[in-house]
Amino acid sequence: MHKAIKQIIQSRSKLPLPPYNPKFKLEQEGGCGVTGFACNIPVSGKHIFEPSIQMHNRGNGKGGGIAAVGLKAEDLGVSQEILENDYLYQIALLDREIQKQLEEEFINPLFKIDKAEKVKTVDDYRDIPGLEVKPPDVVRYFVRVKPEILKNFLEKNSLQDLDLRRAEDEFIYQTTYRINNKFY
Repeated sequence: MHKAIKQIIQSRSKLPLPPYNPKFKLEQEGGCGVTGFACNIPVSGKHIFEPSIQMHNRGNGKGGGIAAVGLKAEDLGVSQEILENDYLYQIALLDREIQKQLEEEFINPLFKIDKAEKVKTVDDYRDIPGLEVKPPDVVRYFVRVKPEILKNFLEKNSLQDLDLRRAEDEFIYQTTYRINNKFY
């Protein structure tokens, strides 16, 4: 395992540095927020909204994210197999015009896409109390890394010793990093 950690760190050292933005102080670049709740009955995703308000903007202009478990395949329009095995990749489009470029550069060539859709929204965001700014559109992809792409990634980064799922996790991490670096 020690060797794998070194290999991952080495592969991440090749990632481009985020662009410097003098608008934000360096100490504002960090800062992560976590919200969690647990229950023994199904709840709607809207219930995570209120506790997440505190971290919607961590001070660096990059927003925040939510991780979820207990999702229901039928609510997302996919099979249980896809829900269990695919990565659920959701991307907020701060600029709607970048979706085509995003998909041509980072989604279509790298991933086998089992489902892609725009996340449904309310008709008028102002109907939600306290929501003063229209949220960005969000696109949702259920994906797996194409086998030949993953193989090339492993070879290029000397990660052949990694378990394939861990290697795919690392590919997802590095692709997400590159997307954020380019579009945010």
